[in-house]
Amino acid sequence: MVGSPTSDVVHRHAICAPSRGWVLPLSEAPDPAFSSGALGKGVAIELLDDLLCAPCAAKVVAIAKARHAITLELPGGAQILVHCGIDTVALNGAPFTIMVEEESQVSVGDPLIRVDLEAVTRAGKSLATPVVLIEPANTRLEIVSGEGLCVAGDPLFTLRSMKASSADARPDEAYSAQCSVVLPNPHGLHARPSAAIASEAARWSGPIAVALEGRSANARSATALMKLGATHGAELTIQSGGVDAEQALAALTSLIENGAGDEINSLQLSQFTETLPAALERKASAPEGSPQGMISGVAAAPGQILGPAYYLQRAKLQLSETSQGKDIELERLRTSLSQLSAHLQSGNDNISAKISAAHRAILNDPVLIDNVEKRVSEGSSAAMAWQAVMSEEAASLRALPDQRLAERADDFADLEQQLLRILIGQKIEVTAPPGSIVIASDLYPSDLQPLAEAGIAGIATMGGGPTSHLAILAAAAGIPMVVALGKPLCQVEEGETTHLNGDTGTLRHGLTTQDQAMLIEEIEQRRAAHKLAGDHADKDTYLASGERIEVFANLGRVADAEEAVTSGAEGCGLLRTEFLFLDRATPPSEDEQVAIYREVIDKFGERPVIIRTLDIGADKPAAYLPLEAEENPALGVRGIRLGLLYPELLKAQIRAILKAAGERACYIMAPMIASVSEVDALRRMLDEIRSELSHAATVKLGAMVETPASALLAPALCKRLDFLSIGTNDLTQYVLAADRMNPEMAVMLDPMNPAILQLINMTAKAGISSNRMLGVCGSAAADHTAAAVLVGLGVGELSANAAQLPELKQHLRSLTLDKCREAARAALASETSVQAREAAMHILTSASKG
Repeated sequence: MVGSPTSDVVHRHAICAPSRGWVLPLSEAPDPAFSSGALGKGVAIELLDDLLCAPCAAKVVAIAKARHAITLELPGGAQILVHCGIDTVALNGAPFTIMVEEESQVSVGDPLIRVDLEAVTRAGKSLATPVVLIEPANTRLEIVSGEGLCVAGDPLFTLRSMKASSADARPDEAYSAQCSVVLPNPHGLHARPSAAIASEAARWSGPIAVALEGRSANARSATALMKLGATHGAELTIQSGGVDAEQALAALTSLIENGAGDEINSLQLSQFTETLPAALERKASAPEGSPQGMISGVAAAPGQILGPAYYLQRAKLQLSETSQGKDIELERLRTSLSQLSAHLQSGNDNISAKISAAHRAILNDPVLIDNVEKRVSEGSSAAMAWQAVMSEEAASLRALPDQRLAERADDFADLEQQLLRILIGQKIEVTAPPGSIVIASDLYPSDLQPLAEAGIAGIATMGGGPTSHLAILAAAAGIPMVVALGKPLCQVEEGETTHLNGDTGTLRHGLTTQDQAMLIEEIEQRRAAHKLAGDHADKDTYLASGERIEVFANLGRVADAEEAVTSGAEGCGLLRTEFLFLDRATPPSEDEQVAIYREVIDKFGERPVIIRTLDIGADKPAAYLPLEAEENPALGVRGIRLGLLYPELLKAQIRAILKAAGERACYIMAPMIASVSEVDALRRMLDEIRSELSHAATVKLGAMVETPASALLAPALCKRLDFLSIGTNDLTQYVLAADRMNPEMAVMLDPMNPAILQLINMTAKAGISSNRMLGVCGSAAADHTAAAVLVGLGVGELSANAAQLPELKQHLRSLTLDKCREAARAALASETSVQAREAAMHILTSASKG
């Protein structure tokens, strides 16, 4: 006998549980990169605590860029990966706090990562946390834990490091083929694509390596691949050798180009990324010329206020995972649903009542409730079942590219929290000091009432959107609100006096005493101007030089009509009809459309109501239309293209509009026109329907100028149409090739860009020469500087949101047509948006002083 059975063992290591949780076989991890063993052997733990500690004494050799994973190296070279959750790389590090540094030494139990469990769950991600031996280094793993509950420090598996054998040494590897490939994965070479590449490389006989910037990794080692630190867009060099070098190279290249297991084309960031998108992690520094301490976000509710900052902290809900039995849990669920539904009956005004009705509709959704009850029947507690289903629903909505629909995810998150509080009997209501400006990562619609009752002055959030239900409620309550301020908002110190401007979408902090005094005076002047504008809101708008300018309202739902009329709208410049067609299994009937359109038209009496035909597509999907996903839906089948593709849908809408108008003048506007043939087809359809209905009343047909093509074709369009309306939001997006839903592009998307103004000028000239009315219904209409320039170019109708109308009308009354034309000429002669805006403002300001 040469030696004992353990004579080759060099090191023994006990690997312990890094946190409290439920131990699972690695094969049950919901990710094939782990469950298949491609990344190595180990176990998974369903986390129950928010702190992950070191499972052994080791050196920290790698911390994932997304802060969701840490690699530890033991004496002898073996490496352990602690990967917090599944697919959590998509959260861009937001829920994770790293508590160690690379190259540091840790002992068993030392803190590694703190994780916001609620944020991960709400994002629809699994908390299953693999603890895996990813670099064996002649190490054998022996599982010692069984499935079940564990606490931090409990043994999971044992490692035995063996003496290296000379047989393990490999000769120098020669590569006979290589090529480069750009990494398309948004989150780089994380665990899943690394495992997929390693698995594919293992199929081929020869040596294969992946190189990046002078560093090389064995393609068969997922660990080595992850250590390259390759990020999105990195240029990788694939090298292969042996008899099948070319085939291996082709296979690896194709795999990487297609995402190596990541869904590249359809990948949407999850809930937490929506709340804190990478795009919002923009530089904290304000644009050149901005005041010190200025943070830019998105205006959500108008008004400005000065007040102390208050960070809102939401208490964590303690949920029971243990079911008390199917019947008991189902009864608890149904009773809680009834209580919440009854609570939602009490909307104290028209807007909150409508939102409460929408929330009750969610609670009464039979498919949703069936899914929850199914989970309860399978052994889940009512609380955990409800949380899981609502988190999944919210994540699905947030994955939609249409901002309006994605923001409805907050309603599911809100209802999730409200019902959980009832289920566990934990009454938690948010509150804040009177007069404070509430700062939060995000808020829910149900938070608004207690905050309003507490007397808060304003709301500033890191995430959120301007069309969310919370924003609608804040505007109705008169509480200024700015959203999407991003991580720079964290620079604000609690208690410091801040200036929140819900008109411009900014928050300013670090104010001096002099700053505060100036802002107080500015706010008082603003309030006085706002009151004056409100007092004259019902009067028609004329420039100081006597020219009539029509000021209309943009509407996105029936409830907007009453507010618009009260705010002085002289008509409706844009009724978006998508609200009738989305979020339902079948299209609205003709009769349903007639009733809705008639209700809006009746609100305006004899004033014009311009109804835009359906503007949906792959980015605003309707369940009843077989629309395939498009790589770039903004350039696909949408707007008038969809209407002509499904003519019966468009014909039904046109019939409904004509019937709703009756004997009154009717205004129909088509979206996304890009060719004369589209207008001709629409005109033929309208004429056929008018003949079919014997409709003799006046009908005006118009089109949105949203594409460069429609602006360039304006003379030809004016021959066929009665009016044009410029949608500056989409026109700016298409001209500048900048996605207006991407906050990173916000600085580019200024309608005062000379390129945009040139196209508007061309369109205006065509309208004037053809005696056709030209309007603007994009956000530029409410921008006071841009509005003056638009009037100077020849625009005769401006359409904005109802809350913006009184001050827009008052602003226009202070201008003369000559000064507007002078400002327009100066803007057109400029080379940049900044120059154009400054030139126009200089002329308009000097005119007001004079």
